[in-house]
Amino acid sequence: MEKTAKFIIYQDFDRGYRWRLRSGEGATIASSERGHHEKSGCVQEMEHWKLEYPDVLVRDATVRSFEKQLLSQWLASQAS
Repeated sequence: MEKTAKFIIYQDFDRGYRWRLRSGEGATIASSERGHHEKSGCVQEMEHWKLEYPDVLVRDATVRSFEKQLLSQWLASQAS
């Protein structure tokens, strides 16, 4: 089974939303520089990675689901 990169959305200790892009091996490739008051701040930053990582999965650790979605699907779900 091939390991692929994934985004992880999480809340920091100050209740700000952050994201981290991890390689299939678990190394951090990139991360948000600051916490955002709204999850939409993460969405705006993550939009920049769509072209470079079109098939990357997203795991939103701020919700109770362990479901992973493609970046494009997750970004679309956040628009509503």
